[in-house]
Amino acid sequence: MAELSVTLHGMTFRNPVLPAAGPNVRTGQMMVAAAQGGAGGLVSKTVSVRPAADARPTVRRTRNGGLMNSETWSEISVQEYLPHLAEAKKAGLQLVASVGYKPEEVRELGLLIEREIAPDAFEFSTHYTGRETEPLVAVARSLRDAVTVPIWMKVSPNFPDVAALAAAVAPYVDGFVAINSYGPVLDFDPEDPAPLLGSPDGTGWLSGPPIRPIALRIVHQLSRSQGKPVIGVGGITSGEDAVQFIMAGASLVQVCTAAIRKGHGVYGRIAGEMGQWLDDHGYASVEQIRGLFGAARPESTGAAQAGEGTRARRDTAAGGNTHVMTISRERCTGCRACIGSCIHGALSMEGEIAVVDDGLCIGCGYCQDSCRYHAMRLEVRSA
Repeated sequence: MAELSVTLHGMTFRNPVLPAAGPNVRTGQMMVAAAQGGAGGLVSKTVSVRPAADARPTVRRTRNGGLMNSETWSEISVQEYLPHLAEAKKAGLQLVASVGYKPEEVRELGLLIEREIAPDAFEFSTHYTGRETEPLVAVARSLRDAVTVPIWMKVSPNFPDVAALAAAVAPYVDGFVAINSYGPVLDFDPEDPAPLLGSPDGTGWLSGPPIRPIALRIVHQLSRSQGKPVIGVGGITSGEDAVQFIMAGASLVQVCTAAIRKGHGVYGRIAGEMGQWLDDHGYASVEQIRGLFGAARPESTGAAQAGEGTRARRDTAAGGNTHVMTISRERCTGCRACIGSCIHGALSMEGEIAVVDDGLCIGCGYCQDSCRYHAMRLEVRSA
């Protein structure tokens, strides 16, 4: 089986799948359960200098397949939380302690937790620190002055320029976690139009599959704009999702929503699915797929020139290039799945093979998503 272990900053994680800081790791017992469920390392729920006071309810499902939460940080004091961290430490995995939020707060927490628990790394949340660079740099600098172990900065998807932020905090951190939940957002049941959450206005923070494309974009942006490791988080529910994040540039991934919905065994399942995917595609390790997205564009199959497919052409506005949708006659099974997918009516059947109407196709590529057999390819050629 492919090698799943990953080494960062001298820490070896048995696989790339960690819990994300959140309700799934609220207690030491839950962190131990995550380890028993196959997590490659552990991350604690964020703790601050004062307990949170979150009005119930705090976590609800949304109508688009995600979760909406109004939780902030741990609802117990840091002194009460230390035994939970100590319990998690005994699980024998790398332990990342999550802290927040102001410079003086993370300094106090870092000094205390490193002295009492000796975690392997720290993560700090930027959720409530604003959208200006300098306050976040101040937090990173303060924690760096306080602790000796690696520091990860968890990036908010709301920050306007994550690449510039990464460059500014780079002297003080060893890696980036991307992303935190997205929001504020609102959802409710139209049959009972009352707030789902206990927050004052019923709004919360969105997590799960709906934010995955946002997280992928930011992971890719961070990994390309600077050289420090990125840990991807946001909507990962399967091994293939995790593979996507590694291909986008992540070194590790974190999971929260899927664990809340499916239990602590989700970490090991995702890691196992990653290993199977790597085996099936001939990769020997996780590192072999890291950063593959965008590294090289696949060459044209030349199907149209060889007479293997049907095609449609459309001039673009820029450069006079031609978009060509090809349908491989060898791959097309005649399943008809693509026929109803074209709002322009450009697809039809010619016997047992799907064909494209040159005059109607605009080359948008949407029909490709309906083909399970990879028989469709959009090519670009010079006019």
